[in-house]
Amino acid sequence: MKTFHLPDLGEGLPDGEITEWHVKEGDMVKVDEPLVSIETAKAVVEVPSPYSGKIAKLYGKAGDIIPTGSPLVDIDAGERKDSGTVAGEIKVGTEILTEKAVSVSNRATGIKVLPAVRALAKKLNVDLNVVTPSGVDGTITAEDVKKASETLSKAGPIEPLRGVRRTMAMAMAQSHAEVVPVTIFDDADITNWVKEKDFTVRMILAIIKACQEEPALNAWYDGQAMGRRLLSEVNLGLAMDSHDGLFVPVIHNAQEKTATELRSEIERLKKEVAGRTISPQNLQGASIVLSNFGKFAGRYANPIIVVPTVAILGVGSLREEIRPFNGEPAIRSILPLSLTFDHRAVTGGEATRFLATIMNALSK
Repeated sequence: MKTFHLPDLGEGLPDGEITEWHVKEGDMVKVDEPLVSIETAKAVVEVPSPYSGKIAKLYGKAGDIIPTGSPLVDIDAGERKDSGTVAGEIKVGTEILTEKAVSVSNRATGIKVLPAVRALAKKLNVDLNVVTPSGVDGTITAEDVKKASETLSKAGPIEPLRGVRRTMAMAMAQSHAEVVPVTIFDDADITNWVKEKDFTVRMILAIIKACQEEPALNAWYDGQAMGRRLLSEVNLGLAMDSHDGLFVPVIHNAQEKTATELRSEIERLKKEVAGRTISPQNLQGASIVLSNFGKFAGRYANPIIVVPTVAILGVGSLREEIRPFNGEPAIRSILPLSLTFDHRAVTGGEATRFLATIMNALSK
């Protein structure tokens, strides 16, 4: 009997979510035949079988979260034929984690509740941590549980975050806990080229120039080591909205690409995101991020930095505004910019010089 453990499908990713099994217990499989589809790092990856044989046991079902290195499937097979699927097995446990719609207690003291009331809460699927007690000495009563149940039923069932949205929630929570964000705002006058319309490529070229002149913002920060790593390559993450959630595909070595090549790369990534065919490699390694939220609405924002990057530039909605130009009032095309930087790794001077370089590049 061979036990196949979930391999690392990316760069140190801690777990993956089962989206679909392609086999069932009792099926015969061959080496490299697809076993299961796993969603991790915002991409869906088919995991092939490293053995030929009979499926004896599946560890988990669709929707379960499997830690990297934990058992995934048992196969009744002969000697293993190395297909390159796993580079060693990392046995970190056999627990299968299933997401559940539960609340986390923030109470400093224990909950006072009678056994009968606790049983009622279990029956009505009410989390006692969210119930406001009305009984003597802060005791939760049966009436408190019933009221909480009625409120929850009106609000509808909790929808557990899955896949992309779950990954986004985890990244945002990490950012909130670790990063020291500061956002500065300013406007770029793009009247000279606004008719070209390809704002994204122009923004990327401006960011590349700013990274070259002020490299402190094109970097990774390690909070535990209290150190930063300045990067020569501009691996630009491009925030893309989708029905499934927010994707941030990466244009690697953007500084080496022409405007035409950048546009081609953007279109390719857009298609892969829309079709959910984008690989994990194209969702990793960003050194700085661009978010063009203004194509929907909004002038300014506080963009959220994704660890370990130290900066993200947000672009708001283009507007026309009367401004003085050559001593006369004129209608100018104004592009609002919001730059968030991690003040642990970047100084205010570095950030403002970076933004000034972008504004200067966009004004020409």
